[in-house]
Amino acid sequence: MAITTLDNVIAGARPPQRFVKALSPTLVVGRPHSFWGIGGIPGAGSYDTTLAGVALSSSGGPVNGQIFRADPVSGESLIARFKGQAAQQGTLILADRLWHNGGLSATIATAQTINSATFPARDEASSINGKGVYIGLEVSAIAGAGAPSVTLGYTSSANIAGRSAVNTDTVITASAAGAFYQIGVQAGDYGVRSIQTLTLSATMTSGTINLVAYRVLADLELTAANVPNAIDSLLAGAPRLPNGCVPFLIFIPSTTAATSLIGSYIEAQG
Repeated sequence: MAITTLDNVIAGARPPQRFVKALSPTLVVGRPHSFWGIGGIPGAGSYDTTLAGVALSSSGGPVNGQIFRADPVSGESLIARFKGQAAQQGTLILADRLWHNGGLSATIATAQTINSATFPARDEASSINGKGVYIGLEVSAIAGAGAPSVTLGYTSSANIAGRSAVNTDTVITASAAGAFYQIGVQAGDYGVRSIQTLTLSATMTSGTINLVAYRVLADLELTAANVPNAIDSLLAGAPRLPNGCVPFLIFIPSTTAATSLIGSYIEAQG
């Protein structure tokens, strides 16, 4: 059954999935922070150890670290409700984690060859082309004193090779585990199909870094500390969720304080 009405959304609502997380490091105003490697509900996720990385999918069972979901027996899925509350103001992002890697060095200031494994067919058009798919550099173990710029060599969603882009969030020294530096795209591009290289302009001196391919599913404005907010399928634009979706959370804080987060995610299937 296709979900075409609000009655369909209500009839197809699945049990709510709660998330509860606490961030102990001091945050940076306006810099995203990923909850992937943070314990709580759900538990902490793990990382791959290869430069080519792995495509991620929940179709064969949940991936450690994701908000729990399962593919519908038939039909489609969409976000029915997304609710959150944090100890400070900010923006909470629900995103689909398509791919991630490991094996990168935080202490090499020359190009590191990635040649990423094929991303799953979960872009805006349910294809592997990568429209709406972007890349973040995620810190999984605290970095050292270096604060380099980050340059990504990639192939665009229009299948144009040799593209290049840099981080949109300024890298700071001693980046905490979970720091998530968004990487832009070259003018005229609308997503990333594959990654060829990563180059740091200088060494971070220590730490562990990973690349993540993700697609934003919904943004939730948290306009006051400890005051919940929610969006439903109508306010969120009824975003469809492809089979195999791996939902995870990114928080963009408005202050430098450590924070805690609680909320829930409801999916409708039909």
